[in-house]
Amino acid sequence: MNALLAARLRSAWPVVVTLVVLAGFAAIHTFVYGPLAARYRRALEEAGQIGALLDPSRNAQPAAMPPRVYTLLMDNSGPANEVDARTRAGTLGADLVQHLSSLATGRDLNVVVAEPGPVTQQAGWTEARAHLRMRGSWSSWLEFLDGIAHGGRLVTIERFSIKPMAPGRCDIEVWCTGTTLKRRRPST
Repeated sequence: MNALLAARLRSAWPVVVTLVVLAGFAAIHTFVYGPLAARYRRALEEAGQIGALLDPSRNAQPAAMPPRVYTLLMDNSGPANEVDARTRAGTLGADLVQHLSSLATGRDLNVVVAEPGPVTQQAGWTEARAHLRMRGSWSSWLEFLDGIAHGGRLVTIERFSIKPMAPGRCDIEVWCTGTTLKRRRPST
């Protein structure tokens, strides 16, 4: 081998190695991933022809929601006419007050005042409000908040105030909103 050619090859070895690796990646992509990608695209097309939505770029239908979210929404919804009837009867606000009062009592909070507030109706949901005044410890208040967070109902704490009383006791006032969704009839 020519000494000059050998010296040039030694100085250009990084370029040669890079080209060999590039050729290897191109071959793997062409012969392994190319057929897999084509098979995946065919499967998406066939699924789309039978009505299944698997390709998010199509934007035809919303993606499926997780089962826990679906369960939460279904537990906090009802047919629109039923939700409207419960709103007119005043049971939505009373149910919210009863739920929050029992939650507070179970957390060792003494409920002094529990009253329903105004109800707001929207096209797709109804919001019932409640006002509670309670007395108890800070840890009981935190347990109450945890109970609301993990209670499986759509309840929002709008505002609250806490005033210290005797050592270890607080006077707590809280305004909450409970949301009930209105289910629409499926279009046929």
